Amino acid sequence: MKPDVARELFDASAETYDRVNSVISLGLDARWRAWAAREAVAEPGTRVLDAFAGTGLVGLACARLGADVTLADISARMLAVARSRAQRAGLSVRFAQHDLTDAEAPSPPEAPFDAITMMFGARYLDDPAQVIGRLASWLRPEGRFVLVEFVEPSGAVLSRLAAIYFFRILPRIASALAGRRELYDTLVTTTHAMGPSASLVGLIENAGLEVEQVHLMGFGLVCGIVARP
Repeated sequence: MKPDVARELFDASAETYDRVNSVISLGLDARWRAWAAREAVAEPGTRVLDAFAGTGLVGLACARLGADVTLADISARMLAVARSRAQRAGLSVRFAQHDLTDAEAPSPPEAPFDAITMMFGARYLDDPAQVIGRLASWLRPEGRFVLVEFVEPSGAVLSRLAAIYFFRILPRIASALAGRRELYDTLVTTTHAMGPSASLVGLIENAGLEVEQVHLMGFGLVCGIVARP
């Protein structure tokens, strides 16, 4: 997805994005974020970049665990929601409106990081392996890259039922709740393109990272990966 298109799409969805996601995930999205934060923050003071941070829920979860957090996203309105949320919670984090897909852009001044989180961002990238590889270059040698993405589930009956909900019913619910059907149509399309969890693992390995952990969540619809440079 082109940066200008992504910026416009997420700016338009910023105020309703989290509420809709909570409803359509049946509240499980909070567990997925908590898992990502726990994997990223080894100890208080861990320096974390929340890449493609959106409204900052993962980064703020890391901050609550004592991390030193930078939130980076291309959408000013998403970051405005994150800033308001951080102020209400009394959390001190950094904000950077930054096109993380720009290969010519310099690394953040806080780099190198101990951990980088990336939640539901890979799907929107034209070349996710290239972008992830570049982000990983901002990690310390012993750093962790924690990625969470939707994937096509396979196998168990519950996973097949979850796929029916996700691919057929979810866009209609999201459209009724937020009037932003194009965003959730894109979610479905990009999940098909992402493929199963094995494809996501291959993508991370193509980015030059070593996968240490693969954790399936959400009845097989969500895959969490922990990797190192």
